[in-house]
Amino acid sequence: MTTVKTAPPVQAPGESRVRRALSALGAAQAYIGLVLVLAVGIATKGEMFLNETNLTNAIGAFASRGILAVGVTLVILTGGIDLSVGSLLGIASMTAAMMLAKFSLEPWQIVPICMVVGALFGFLNGAGTAWLRIQSFVMTLAMLSVVRGLDRQVSDNVSVGTQIAGPDGKLTPQAEAFQLFGTPGHNLFDRIYYPVLAFIVVCVIFHLILTKTRFGRHVYAVGGNPTAARLSGVNVTAVTIAVFTLSGMLAGFAGPIDAAYSASADPQAGQSFELDAIAAAVIGGASLAGGKGTIAGTFVGALILTLLDNVLGLNAVSDNWQLVIKGLIVVVAVVLQRPDLFKIFRGGSRS
Repeated sequence: MTTVKTAPPVQAPGESRVRRALSALGAAQAYIGLVLVLAVGIATKGEMFLNETNLTNAIGAFASRGILAVGVTLVILTGGIDLSVGSLLGIASMTAAMMLAKFSLEPWQIVPICMVVGALFGFLNGAGTAWLRIQSFVMTLAMLSVVRGLDRQVSDNVSVGTQIAGPDGKLTPQAEAFQLFGTPGHNLFDRIYYPVLAFIVVCVIFHLILTKTRFGRHVYAVGGNPTAARLSGVNVTAVTIAVFTLSGMLAGFAGPIDAAYSASADPQAGQSFELDAIAAAVIGGASLAGGKGTIAGTFVGALILTLLDNVLGLNAVSDNWQLVIKGLIVVVAVVLQRPDLFKIFRGGSRS
């Protein structure tokens, strides 16, 4: 029997260098993007952009979406997607405001309740995806609608304020304490804005979980190759449910922060936040195919979107054009992650 050997593909001179350059560009895209946004901000608005108050407020406003992005990154790493986090933030925000307005609960009681609410819906997302084999896109899209409807029904489509005044006209002790979660002007040691601190702490915790624990390795394994992970003894079902539950829990944590920042909970709160969260993860290098991405990258991706919003706002760019620009940036980020990027530029096969 004659064995026919196929000759290896011949690379054109310089082809390998171009491949390596494109690969390096994809790996460093988040950091390059951050530098570019900073450069544009400094070049166009200078001191106004670099002002400490401006940067603190900008990052603080995005902190709740950044926390959502951390949860979404976990799901993306397993090869799934979570479109419901904006609605989960909304219902957690409404839950926090109602607990404060109707029952005068302390913040330390409100936050765990909101996290449990978010985790329960996240668990349902995971159960539907892992047990019922519903695609995560469809499952979380349905949950987005279900939770938004519940939010509107519970609130009767009316916003609930969080700055509750007592008989003396001053904020109640519970409302005063609740302001620490996100109201501008309430800073730790008069320097560190609490939402920013919360976002950083969440990033550190989940970075350690992904890099130092067996669960973290299983998350990457499931996203890289679920069949191989299962054959290696990884409980793919449990990991899938866990990442969706954690994503929901983080959305529940972001809810009180958003309610405090907005001084109220609105039935529309969190609408389209899921898009910013996914964009932050993708710009930060997370692959929608699963198995690739880091929390550090998501942190940088969130910073890029935050500063981009700020730079565009300072330059009076309309909301419509801001959406166009952010959408194009996400497309570029996804293209740079393509393993066959070199073939695309050469006009070769895209399969």
